[in-house]
Amino acid sequence: MSEPNSEPVPTLTPAEQPEPSLTNAILPLMRLLPPPPVGTILAPADLQDAARRGWFLAQLWAEVRLAMQMYFDPQYRISRTAQIAFPLVVALLALNYFVFSWWFPVPVFSPIAERLLDALIVVLAYRVLARELDRYRAVLDYLARISVR
Repeated sequence: MSEPNSEPVPTLTPAEQPEPSLTNAILPLMRLLPPPPVGTILAPADLQDAARRGWFLAQLWAEVRLAMQMYFDPQYRISRTAQIAFPLVVALLALNYFVFSWWFPVPVFSPIAERLLDALIVVLAYRVLARELDRYRAVLDYLARISVR
């Protein structure tokens, strides 16, 4: 067994003590967590300035062009989710039209319910496409980094 260290520990006066960080003030148990692994990104990258982001319709057009490029890129394989989701979305939109316009025509309820379901189906399709476009951008970024220069 080793002998305890007999050197005196310096004490700090209240004026010399460092102020607790905001994180420790809000979450006092944060100091008990282990440190993050080496290479972990603790803060997201800075977003572009609002002035540099561009106009909404220009961004929308760029997204549409990227989606067309993604679908016709022979080196990129679209995920099964996207392969199944878009024909399913078209079928659901057609089924929604026939259910509320032909088979279940209630004067006030049907048009409202049809448009609400259309909006939900389109949002689902948008989320699937956005996720697939993020994946495609990551693949393009990876290919740009490893390409021979």
